[in-house]
Parts: sequence; structure tokens; C-alpha cells
Amino acid sequence: MGLNATLNLKRKMLAGEKVYGQLIGPGGEPGKTVEALKKLGDSFLMLETEHSLINKETIWEYIRVCREMDMSLIMRTEDKAAFYRCYLDAGVNGLMLPLVNTMDEAAHGVNMSYYPPIGRRGTGIGLSPYLIDSQDLTKVPFRSLMDYVNNNTVLFPQTESLENISNLHRILSLEGVTGTIVGPFDLAVNIGNIDPKAVATEVVTAPAVEERLQQIVQICQKAGKVAGIGGCTPEMLAKWAKAGYNLLLVGAVLNGNVEALRPAIERAHELID
Repeated sequence: MGLNATLNLKRKMLAGEKVYGQLIGPGGEPGKTVEALKKLGDSFLMLETEHSLINKETIWEYIRVCREMDMSLIMRTEDKAAFYRCYLDAGVNGLMLPLVNTMDEAAHGVNMSYYPPIGRRGTGIGLSPYLIDSQDLTKVPFRSLMDYVNNNTVLFPQTESLENISNLHRILSLEGVTGTIVGPFDLAVNIGNIDPKAVATEVVTAPAVEERLQQIVQICQKAGKVAGIGGCTPEMLAKWAKAGYNLLLVGAVLNGNVEALRPAIERAHELID
């Protein structure tokens, strides 16, 4: 990966440009998966470790391949307080933290993800060549390397509850929080009153959910932070992209089957770009 690839991605997102990515589940070959998704226009991949099983050796292989192909690699952690520093130190470029409800929970993520003065992350520089993109430890000032990692880290506390929405303007005010990514299904469950006959697409298009999705993007725009969303059909994704969401998760790749997801990815690009 060239220097500052994730910083450049961060700048694009904060400038309002739309970026696409997919959740990555277990199975398949990382090299083939990353190459295929890059050709389809993805800017990043997100490893799904909250709801699926991906072992550490596979994550290391995704880190290596993503560096070779200039793709940023983000991880959806097992829990908002999971032990994820080893993944960041290995070279994962950022995190999506599930079920964050309060400013304190978001601040914990900041402290674990960033070196001082932003957070309190312990220094593992030198243990992985991918963390600092193979810069020479003997030639680059150590403080500069810490700043480099901070600049090339992204952090997205997820919005999946009414409590989070009530605290979202404070969460987004934290230095180091890049924005939020909505989990529309968990948000719908938290709101409650789900029609027992509703199928999945109807659950996340209920008026009460859509009202909150509009509120979330407005809070993000006011704060100057990134608004992300997934769990939608391409048509729904296009609607929310028009409303201001610009980090767009189209779907999930399981067993390396990018071809199964290709029609949705292509349709999303057709509707949004």
C-alpha cells in the first residue's frame, strides 16, 4: 500500500465523496476476493467478526493482500469493548464498533485506537511492517510514525439504538471519531413495534426507522462527520446516498463468492454514481 492510503480515504469521506465497501465473512481466498472487489469499485473492505468467524491467520492474510492492492481494511469488532488492539497493531486500518450507546463507550474506542495525544493506545510500532507501511524505523522519527498511524486510522461507533441517537452529537465531537455507520436492523429492533408480518426489507423501511435515519444523517452533516449505512437493497442505498450517507456497505461476501454479490454492487453504482 502506498503511504497515507487510509488518510486519503478518510479525506474523501469527510469531503462528502461516496465510497463503497463490503462486509467480508469466512471462507474463500483473500487474494481473489480483494482483487475482485477492487475491480468492482470498492475503496475498502470490512472484516465481519461480530456475527461471523474469521481466524487470525486469515485476517493477517487480508492485511497483507489489502496492502499489496492499495485497499483500506476495516474491522467490525466482536464487541464495542473487545480486545482489538492486536488487529490494529497488525495493520487493520480502522474499526466499526457495534452497539455503542454512550460517549464513554465511544471514548473507550478512541483511547484503544489512537496513540497520544488523541488516545492511550500502547505502542506496538515495529511488530508489523504493515502498520507503518514499511517505513524505516531507523530513519523516521518515532513521533512521526505515531502520527502516521493516527492519521491512517478510522473509527466508526455504530448507531443502533435510540440512546445512541440522543448522544450522537457528543459522540461525533470526540477527536478520532470519523463518523458513524448505522445498523438499520438493530435500530429497528430497538425502536420496536415491528409488524409481525413484515419481511426484512419492510422492517428497515418502516416510517419510524426512516425518520431516525434522516435524523442521523442530519446530525452527521452538522458535525462534519461521515454518515455510513448498510443492510439495504441497492434502491434503498441510493435513496440514503441522495440524503447524504456517503459510506455505503452494499452487502456481504461469504466463502469468497463475490459473483453472487456482483449484481447488487453493479446496481448500486448504476443508481448512485
